Amino acid sequence: MDPIPAWMKRFWDVWDLRLLVLLSLVLQIILSLFGNRRKYISSPWFSLLIWSAYLMADWAATVALGKLSDAENDNALKAIWAPLLLVHLGGPDTITAYSLEDNQLWKRHLLGLVVQFSVAVYVTLMSWKHSWFSIMSIPALVAGFIKYGERTWVLMSVSRDQSGKLVPFFNAGEERTNLGNNNTSEDKNSMVVLCVAHSSVRVFKNFMELYDVGEVSYSRGNPVEFGDIHLFWNVIEVEMGLMFDLLYTKVPINFSKGGWILRCITFSCTVTVLIGSILQLISTGEERDKWHKVDIAITEVLLVGALALEIYAIISLYLFSDWATIWLTKHNRGKQIIQLRGKISRLFFLPKRYRCRMVGQFDLLDFWLNNKPEQKVGRRILWSLLGIKTWVEECFGHWWVEEYIKDKTAVIVPSLLFDPVYHCCLRLTSRNRHPGRAVEEDPVWREFFHWSLDVQIISLHIATEICYNLEMEWATPDASDQNDRDSTTVSQHHMMQNRELCRTLSRYMMYLFVMRTSLLPIAASGDLVSEGIRNSPLDIEGAQDVRAACRSLLESNAFGTRKILGLVRSKQEDERWEMLKLMWVRMLCNAASKGQRTEHLRQLSQGGEFLTFLWFFLPQSRVVRTAMELVR
Repeated sequence: MDPIPAWMKRFWDVWDLRLLVLLSLVLQIILSLFGNRRKYISSPWFSLLIWSAYLMADWAATVALGKLSDAENDNALKAIWAPLLLVHLGGPDTITAYSLEDNQLWKRHLLGLVVQFSVAVYVTLMSWKHSWFSIMSIPALVAGFIKYGERTWVLMSVSRDQSGKLVPFFNAGEERTNLGNNNTSEDKNSMVVLCVAHSSVRVFKNFMELYDVGEVSYSRGNPVEFGDIHLFWNVIEVEMGLMFDLLYTKVPINFSKGGWILRCITFSCTVTVLIGSILQLISTGEERDKWHKVDIAITEVLLVGALALEIYAIISLYLFSDWATIWLTKHNRGKQIIQLRGKISRLFFLPKRYRCRMVGQFDLLDFWLNNKPEQKVGRRILWSLLGIKTWVEECFGHWWVEEYIKDKTAVIVPSLLFDPVYHCCLRLTSRNRHPGRAVEEDPVWREFFHWSLDVQIISLHIATEICYNLEMEWATPDASDQNDRDSTTVSQHHMMQNRELCRTLSRYMMYLFVMRTSLLPIAASGDLVSEGIRNSPLDIEGAQDVRAACRSLLESNAFGTRKILGLVRSKQEDERWEMLKLMWVRMLCNAASKGQRTEHLRQLSQGGEFLTFLWFFLPQSRVVRTAMELVR
């Protein structure tokens, strides 16, 4: 008995090619609209959508071309389908590579260009009817060859670029940029951010190949004044976006002179094919009756879709992208485009910027007390049997924590972190200890930083949670000290900010340890990490709440926190939280500077990460300071 019904076979024989062609167009639309939006959207479902569309796009176009070559070529309409499928294989401007590894596959795409172009030419010749409609396939072939060639050239160039030569407009960026005095403060700040980010991106692209913070020399002065801290952070975030464009999109060719010429050719070819084909469809008499109405409709949809995608690409790429704004700013036209971008960015689905101030949070004590991971064992066994456990964990996080960690985020305050991060840069890049940070010279901290990073994270996280939850129960200072503290409201406010910041950084490091282990310089695999964290210590068995768990941990010296707690409890509240903040900042900076380059660059296509932000920040304070002086 045939497992496939006869009616289904007949349906597929009639509609397979038509459905594949339409599917290819739909996938191109998805990639055009959302391909570069993944740099600020970290949703696993969104990543799954882009990943699926990216893989299926080449498959659908290739299979459709193969079926066209096997089909009976008695329909002149199908002669135009093959070149349009070649355009689809070239991909949209918003995505050339889904991951860094895809750039290394340029030889495969070069072979694909030769094979698929040959197939498209074969189909066109076999469908040739010596009609005006057949002639229209020629400019379509030209557009398809250029599009596919652009993609192959970009993949090859990115894989070979070791010195940042692919950064567009770099020669203009080396000169002083005059922003004028007629711009509003907001517009001028936006243009400063773009120009400084552009000036820094090539320097960092060259530097990151041999990332070594110790080779950077910092000036002793703070790189920017306090009022410019937010501006400085915006520069790094925009620079991350520019780096994403250089690694994952067609920007390296789109903003070159050759790229502009090729864009004019492809757009002209697309318009010519659309107009010529419509005229042919309107004027054709008896021959039109031989064509299936569905084929006529599909041809019109393909042509209109190709032109619509070209127009969208021109508007989003050459009018409202950061690169276009940089070019216009350097030619004193940036103000108008910045204002216009704000008005219609939503209409054209234009990308936003990274949100690196939003950090994930994982409270280990709360997880131990309120979650029962053994309830999800059945789901884990099912994934293992299906052979998709690794893929599920990569896309959706670890099975045992995915529901607990959902929507748990906090916001980093730049003004509280800038100074300690900058001084940590000085420590990382100087053989001599930087003055003013003697707190880190205490024997307890010296011993602490000899521990492995995973032990450091867990022990300091628990110490921070204990301090946060129990400090109100500890000995209260005498009345005079309390009155002095009450009278200094500014200092009290600063202490409370540091207190919240310490808990945020503590839970963020635990989040990285649990969910983004590959970003940290830790030898342990994700499975070992999960096994070590899932099981709570016996000390908190029976604890009813977090405070009770903290009291038990305080008495038991779990995870070696007794020395740390003894040191921080001996300090006043403001000194205590300042000390803990410095420890967390140093740990973050060390982790960022020693992380793997490929993992940080991969985060650029997954919504960004604060640790990756620090990876960009650490070696660039001096560079950004110089650039900001040049553009003002």
